Amino acid sequence: MIVIGRGSVQQEECDVMGHMNVRHYVARACDALQWLLFEAGLPPSAGGFRLHDQHIRFLREMPPGTPFTILGGVLEQRGKVLRTLVEIRNSATGEPAATLVSDIEPEGRPHSLDGLAVTLPDHAAPRGLSFDTPRPVPDRTAALAMGLAEAHRGVVRPQDCDARGVMRPEGVIARVWDGVPNLRNGGKGLGVKEEGIGGAALEYRLLHLRPLRAGQLVTVTSGLRALGSKTATWTHLLHDGETGAPVAAAEAVGVALDLVARKAIALPPDRRAALEALLVPDLGL
Repeated sequence: MIVIGRGSVQQEECDVMGHMNVRHYVARACDALQWLLFEAGLPPSAGGFRLHDQHIRFLREMPPGTPFTILGGVLEQRGKVLRTLVEIRNSATGEPAATLVSDIEPEGRPHSLDGLAVTLPDHAAPRGLSFDTPRPVPDRTAALAMGLAEAHRGVVRPQDCDARGVMRPEGVIARVWDGVPNLRNGGKGLGVKEEGIGGAALEYRLLHLRPLRAGQLVTVTSGLRALGSKTATWTHLLHDGETGAPVAAAEAVGVALDLVARKAIALPPDRRAALEALLVPDLGL
């Protein structure tokens, strides 16, 4: 892999859990992908890229001030689509903090991929979520009929968009994360920082179906797909608020996190019982 990014975690990139928020992993990785395309002969002046599908593994926390180096390469080419690998490493320890496998479609055709080919390491491979061809995503009416609950309702803001008025890729995972506390609460006492217990994401899949633009209404409907001893797997569907058509989807595996010890813990019995009542059959991408 080659170096395609460097930086450090800023305080404003961190959330209430005290570590870099998932949206900023995606944002930093997408910035780095521009450098990868540059090495393939596609500078930003030649156009950007469209993100179709993405699988993320979160391996270690990155608190404020953590220096990081981003490495990347191309796993394979499928017609116009490049399957890329991005690895964000803690510069101080050399350990990987996150991996992102992304199917991107550049606006131009790469001149050469020589020297950019990489193989997928075990720590970047799918673990709890599939990265196979996705199923059709239901519209908003069908999602609500399945038992999914509305977690977020908003508008795509200009500051969330690129120069063309299209929402940047991190906007999808940002809307999902914004709605999660509504799912945990719901009158069931499942706060995000209850009695020193928070949450952390282990794995995500993000499916981008069609571009979201500034001023567009958007909702997120979500449901609990599976529950393990420590993990909860959620499915999140994003819809055009005006038409109800699906525009994006996500799946996430998360754990309960002891905010003092910074370790995953088994779900407390009362929280587990409340979550079991939220399980929705036949969910998944």
